[in-house]
Amino acid sequence: MEQKQIVREIGTQTRALFPLFRYLVLQTETHAFCLALACAALIGFYPFCFLILSLTKNTLHWDGAYNVTLAALYEYYPTEPEFLIRNLKLSIASSGRTLQMHTVFWILLGAAGVFIPLEAGLNRLWKVPHDRPYWHNQLVGLSLTVICVALALVFVGLTAVFQSVADFIMPITFMRRFSDYIILKATAVSFFSIAILLFYKLLPNRKIDTLQVLPAAILAGMVAEIVKDVYVAILPLMDIGSSQGSQGPFYISVSFVVLAYFETFVVLGGAFLATQTDAYPWMGIIRRRKKADGSEIPTVIR
Repeated sequence: MEQKQIVREIGTQTRALFPLFRYLVLQTETHAFCLALACAALIGFYPFCFLILSLTKNTLHWDGAYNVTLAALYEYYPTEPEFLIRNLKLSIASSGRTLQMHTVFWILLGAAGVFIPLEAGLNRLWKVPHDRPYWHNQLVGLSLTVICVALALVFVGLTAVFQSVADFIMPITFMRRFSDYIILKATAVSFFSIAILLFYKLLPNRKIDTLQVLPAAILAGMVAEIVKDVYVAILPLMDIGSSQGSQGPFYISVSFVVLAYFETFVVLGGAFLATQTDAYPWMGIIRRRKKADGSEIPTVIR
């Protein structure tokens, strides 16, 4: 009897995931948003990395944070990270030891372009009838970009500190490398989750309850890490994995765009779950626990 109930429950939960599958896979609009987001990410990625590296090396003079950023690029850029890092170092060397304010502004504005399609996609999920005007979207996007730069610096700094402590404690080189890897992964997932939470909370053109989107942001941050690892593992088997494939010399950029394309499905999928807490009650676990304690639960203001 219990086995039948378990099987029935599994079937019910599996059928409940079909709306998510339909939204992510079968809707053309979702693919359009993800492709736009991936292309915008390609445009903003290099300037964003250049800014972080310049701040850690030339402004903060923090070699530990600078090296952590390079290690993160080696870990997370899918193809030929040496090519990316070599050019970033050349850009930093040619820019001098100080960043001009107008340079920083244009870097941030370029990175903020990703929030144009992301806001539109989130507004559709939350049934918002009108997007923000372009200038308002760019103001919000620029603010979020500044916040993300600050968050990145914080997590890079924390990673450098944690790795220094672990390296001091660990007596064996292998253990040090393993602990450094785990610390990098943990801080990266934390950074992604917090950044996604900010996107879910601030980008839709309406007020959003933080507790409603928090579980989805945490889930999206963890799933994004898994998707990246799977993608990097199978990339050598794909046609875009080398210069011998169909993309020729553009395979480095194309492989990044495809990774960003898959990752944006994760971000939009998490947002979809956050908007469907009635269909997916396990996404509202934080809200239910607060209700059991008798405290007031804030709701999304419509």
